[in-house]
Amino acid sequence: MQTYIFDIDGTLIDSVGMYLDGLQKTLRRYGKDYAKEDLTFTNGIPATESLPELGFTSEEIPEVFDQWSQDSAQFADEVDYFPGVKDVLVQLHQHSKLGIVTSKDAQQFAEDDAVFHFSDLVDTVVVAGDAKRNKPFGDPIVLAMERLGGSPENTVFVGDTIADAQAAHDAEVPFALATWTTPVNPAFEPIAYPLDTPADLLKLS
Repeated sequence: MQTYIFDIDGTLIDSVGMYLDGLQKTLRRYGKDYAKEDLTFTNGIPATESLPELGFTSEEIPEVFDQWSQDSAQFADEVDYFPGVKDVLVQLHQHSKLGIVTSKDAQQFAEDDAVFHFSDLVDTVVVAGDAKRNKPFGDPIVLAMERLGGSPENTVFVGDTIADAQAAHDAEVPFALATWTTPVNPAFEPIAYPLDTPADLLKLS
């Protein structure tokens, strides 16, 4: 492989719990009590798509989203790279092109980047709104691939959610599942590369 494109949450950093804890707290402020397992569908899709599913109107979304961000920040100290991820990115970057495709908007990514310095480790970043359609469509992956000069034959997309898998399939790019977050599931098929550890990516280079 010459081109590696990554999701962020649940793939590079162990942040899924932070956002679910934050969302659960936010929802309780609005009189909505959900178990965390009932909120996992929000992983990997923009808030503009997930919050309506929780009963919020388009007018309410900006306020609720801001509150969600504030509540999630209270759990930020618990977030870090998954073990081995950063070393693998450094090694891959020596001879490959790397990109990020995320459902975060530009502001959210900038906040994460200030902590985790993703921009030092990859060559391009596609955030929500950069492409015509967000994940689960393949548009953001195609855009990242074009920026990196890659092709479907020499590119892999690494993610952990069904939206990630669907986006890879739509972009006709092989999908690698980060099983350190999500076990292999038939709903994700075809899975070109079920990764047991981040270091498994080095075997593809």
